[in-house]
Formats: sequence, C-alpha cells, structure tokens
Amino acid sequence: MIEISDMHESEILEERQSVLIVDDMLTNRAILKKILADEYDIIEAEDGKEAWDILSDGSRNIGAVLTDIVMPVMDGYGLLKKIQQASMSELPIIVMTGEHNVEYEKKALDAGAWDFVTKPYDATILRSRLRNAMARRQVSVYQKMRQMATHDALTGLHNRARTFKEAMELREKYPELTFAFYRVDIDNFKLYNTSFGEEEGDNLLCVLADIFKEISKMFPICAFGRVGADIFCACVPYSGSADRLQELVGQSQKTLSEYRKNYLLELSVGVYVINDKDATMEDCYVRATMAVQGCKKVYGKHIAYYDEKEGKKAREELFITNEMEAALQNQEYRVYLQPKVNLETNRVDGAEALVRWQHPTKGLISPGIFIPVFERNGFISKVDYFVWERSCQYLRKWIDSGHDPVPISVNISRISLYNPKLGEELVELVERYQLEKSLLQLEITESAYMTNPELMLNTIKKLRKAGFTILMDDFGSGYSSLNTLKDIEVDILKIDMKFLPVGENVKKAEIILASMIKMANWLGMSVVVEGVETKEQRDFLESTSCRYIQGYYFARPMPMEEYEKEYVFCEKIFALESQNEEYEIDDDHVILVVDENEMDRGVLKSFLDDTYCVHTCSSAEEALLYLKRNPDKVKLILVDPILQGMSGMDFLRYCQDDSVLSHIPQIMITANDNVEVQINAFKQGVYDFIAKPLFKEVILARVSHGMNAYNSNSNVS
Repeated sequence: MIEISDMHESEILEERQSVLIVDDMLTNRAILKKILADEYDIIEAEDGKEAWDILSDGSRNIGAVLTDIVMPVMDGYGLLKKIQQASMSELPIIVMTGEHNVEYEKKALDAGAWDFVTKPYDATILRSRLRNAMARRQVSVYQKMRQMATHDALTGLHNRARTFKEAMELREKYPELTFAFYRVDIDNFKLYNTSFGEEEGDNLLCVLADIFKEISKMFPICAFGRVGADIFCACVPYSGSADRLQELVGQSQKTLSEYRKNYLLELSVGVYVINDKDATMEDCYVRATMAVQGCKKVYGKHIAYYDEKEGKKAREELFITNEMEAALQNQEYRVYLQPKVNLETNRVDGAEALVRWQHPTKGLISPGIFIPVFERNGFISKVDYFVWERSCQYLRKWIDSGHDPVPISVNISRISLYNPKLGEELVELVERYQLEKSLLQLEITESAYMTNPELMLNTIKKLRKAGFTILMDDFGSGYSSLNTLKDIEVDILKIDMKFLPVGENVKKAEIILASMIKMANWLGMSVVVEGVETKEQRDFLESTSCRYIQGYYFARPMPMEEYEKEYVFCEKIFALESQNEEYEIDDDHVILVVDENEMDRGVLKSFLDDTYCVHTCSSAEEALLYLKRNPDKVKLILVDPILQGMSGMDFLRYCQDDSVLSHIPQIMITANDNVEVQINAFKQGVYDFIAKPLFKEVILARVSHGMNAYNSNSNVS
C-alpha cells in the first residue's frame, strides 16, 4: 500500500515537484507541458494503466495529476478508483474535460477528483488551479504530520510526549490541586496478541482507548493518552476517594470482559499520588509503574498505590540493574577468598571464592544487596562465570610461580544450574587453564536442590562424573535435609553455625550439630562448618571430629592479593589459639548502625566488620529495642537523621535524655552537609559527622575517634 504520508516533509514542501499528465492525445499533452514545464517536471502517460504504474512505483515525487476521463485501457474513473483504494487521497487529482457539465463534475468529485479545468486550456487558470490544489495538499500533509507528532496513530489518543506535556501544564496551571498519575495496562497482553493475532490486539487497544475517552468526559481537568504498547496513562485531580477509582476500574473491567467473553482480560492500574512537586512526568510514570507491580502479584487485584518505601527499594534495585553490566566491563567486581582450615593440621586446606562489588562512587556494595537482585534478573549467571574464571586464573598463576595451591570452591547459583551446558563450560574452563578438576570445587545450595530435585540430581551426577568435587552449601537450612542425604551424592557438606539456636537451647543445638557431623562421616562425606566466630565454637567442633572450619574466628573473606601474601607465597603453620586475639570480634563492644537505606547499612557493615562487631537496624524503633535488650554492649552509634517513624534527630534526643544511653557517642551519617543541620545535631549531643557518599578510610578514622571517646567517657564515669 502506498501512502503520500510516507514522503518526507522536506520533499513535499521544498523540492521541485512533478506533475503527471494523463491523456491519450499527444497534442493535449504537448500543450500542457508547454504551459507547465517552467514550474514543474512533467511526466506523461497515455492512459490510466500507465499512469497507475508510475504512481504505484513510488520512486518519483509527484505533486499532482492532470487526467483526462475518456481514455483506452483504463479511463480516468478507473485511475481515480485505484488512487482512492491505495489511500492516496492526499494526492491532488485535476480532471481535464472538454465540456462543462454539473453531473459530469459531480461524478468525478465523488470518485476523488480535486478540481476541473476545461479545454481549450487557459494557461493562467490552469496554473492557478494547480497551485491551489498543491497548496491545499501541503497544508493537509503538514496538519497530518503535526497530528502524527502528538497523537497515537492507532487509537487517535495523545501519544507519550503530548500526554506528559499536557499533564505537566495542568500541574503548573493548578498548583493548588493535588494530582494523581494513573498507569493502566492489560495483563498478559503479549499472550493475547499471540493467541488472536496483532490485528485483533489492535482492536482490543482501540476498545480500551474508547473506555479512556468516556472516562475522561467525567473529569473537566484531565490529560490522558496511550504511551506505548498496551500502556495508557492519565493525570487528573486526586479526590482521595478510593471508592470512586474502584468504581471506574470496575466499569472498565466489565466492558473488557463483555468484549471478549471467552478470554480472561484483566486490567492493572498503578496510582502515584503526586506529593513531590518537583517530580517530572517521567518520575511520575516510573512510580506508577512500580505501583502496578502490586497488581501483578495478586490475582484479582486491579489497583495498587505507589509506596515510598517500596519505591526507594525499587530505585536501589534499578540502580544496581543499570550499573551491573558496566561494572562487569569495568572490572568493578572483585573475588575475595575465605580460607578453610583443617583442624587436624592447623593448615589452610582450601578457600571459598566470594564476589564483592567495588563501585567507583558508592564504595563497597554488600553482596547481600546485589546478589538477590542478580538472582532475580538472571545476571548472576554472568557473575558466576566471572568468579569461576578469575579463580582459575589465580590457580594457574600460583602453579606457574612454583607453588602447590589448595583447592578453591566456587558457588553455582540456581540460575546457572539450569544451564544445560554447565558441565561443558566448567570443563572447558579448567582445560583452558590446564588445571586438575580437583582444584576447582563446586558449591551448590541445599535450597536449589529442594526446588528441583530431579534436575539437581542429574546435574550433580554429571559434574561428579566429569571429575569435580561437589559441596552442598547451607546444609540443614531446608526441611528435608535427612531425606536429601539419602538421595543425593555429594562429597562435602557445609553447615552454618548460625542456623542453630543459641541461648537456652545451646546444648540441644550442639547435640544436633554433632549428630549431623557424625552422620556425614559415616556416609563418607567430609564436613566444613562455616560461621565459626569464637574459640568455644572451634573447641566444640574439634571435639565432634569435625575436620574443617571456616569463619571469622580464623579469617574473614579477603582480597586475592592479601590471600596470596598470607597463604600462598609463604609456608605457614597456623596456631589457631594464637590468632584468636587478632581475629575474634568482642561481641561486648558493638557498633550500632541505624539507617533505613539497606545499601548504606551493608556498606557500613562491610567497612567495619574487619575490626568491630556491628549490629544494623533499619529504624529508630528497632534500634531502641536492641539498646533496651543490650544496654551495656553498644559502644558507638551511627545514625542517619532521615528515618521512617521516629526520625534520627528524635532518636538522638531520646538517647541524650536517657541516663543509660547518654554516655554512648553518636555519629550522624547524612548526605546533607548543611551547616545549620550540623549545628542542630551538635546541640542534640552528636559527637561527629560522616557525609555521604561513604568512604572506608573516613569511616574507620571517625569511628576510631568515636570509640576512643567512649573509652574516655567510661574512664571518667
């Protein structure tokens, strides 16, 4: 199908254009050519068929057609019909006639003609009528282009740019009103398109557009349109009435259901009440999009409102998602190693590879923050491979330097386990770096096994057959651990001390743990207990015939370079008891971090964990509860002033007014370094300030001063 609108505007408005003359009489064509040749390029055709061939070719910029009616092969009426059927109604057609007859003219106009000229030709009249017709066409095309720039071609509603522009203009025009931004889509629209075809999908979108048009009539102040695919948006004053919105959505849902009774059509509406006056319409759209996810997770729920707390979490996740690919390219990910110690020999017999993210502006991002995001979006498979390959590179380096390295165990995420070529990729890696397969051990979590036991059994069987050592990580965290041992063949079990209860039930916990270790030994499996933090835990594990331990008591995860220096490029026998003072953290000297931002909490904990015992809280209320239960443990408090519920400033006032807590130094962490804010904070008893973004050297220096201040306060008291 040929459309005149497919031409560029510059071609229509600026270039010298051609006129197609259609007449079977050579003399008539010659006369017309002589009159028009100075102003236009002339193209000639002897009949309607030849003219149609020229037009349908589309390679020439034809500005108008002068056609006779009576011609052989295809007459003028036949040509007019072809042009109309091809949606070329914007192409001016002037009919040439030898007589002036009203019925004759009416028939031609009904067929699509724009104007008439009579024979013999008056040059002035001909040029004038031709110019007028082409000018009308230019105006028509320009208006259509303007329409296309601001409207959706399918539904006729405003497009994304126009909708957002009108919405912002409404907010500026009525600053006293509170507006709400609505984002509406059809659940599983892609599936509907696949089932019924794109044409039917377009019909459904037009039905939804009609619903929007009807609803818009109820709002004197309203901006709405289609912003893409099956997504429609509206911005109207917010009445605060959820019932009214529920009613409108219910009516819309009913209309959709009646349109396609044999198919379940569900609407999802995300609502952002615009309480941020500085928010752009793109900001509003993003927040309404975040809100609509609340509908997708609950069957039968059609409306969800934007929640600031969830939005903040979503923005953090969006930041991680946006940065993750670049971080891989820029080598921001680091492989840390945590040694595994053989209790019989007091030597390092292995290490676990762990990934860390050193962001150029955010500093060290905790894996507890980015790993769950990577697992949800599938990027974890790329990070897995990065860790595998980097571990192989270091093993090869140590061998080439004349050392005999201990094995490194790497984590295999649930996503990677679903990769049908997992075994081939791992074999290719170790062969590329000419390593024994025993040097690269593979850790698989018990929870991954529980998700799809049959798949995991087949995968583990193939990996063991290929020569890899398999560790089951987090054993005991599932509900079917004993059954798992019966069915699955692994070489090593990893048990985390933290999953067992403490306090009054410590004896029961020890019995359970000792039994698990003995049972694994009877089955021919080695056991690594991780999370070992105290000498008492170490001594207990030794008494149970546990062979390997891993945890902060011995060593924290460390950069590759540090691991090389301590455990590769030196021969060293480790007396664990002598390491105790250096590595054991005194849990009677706690630093309390109070910050609702999960990322910042993780960064602070990662900076301080090497030196101090750190406890984190996301709210002032949670922090006060911890302080009430542990009044003598906390020696320093780091607090952000902006918190949900009780603010950081109110928390400071509470602590200063409490005789038990007032002696604990408090450091405020804030992105606002305004002098008045600092003065106000110092009046509330703040010891020091730390400005965001957070840097490790600054954190450690100021925390050290704060701890010294606590010691001074204690000595004075």
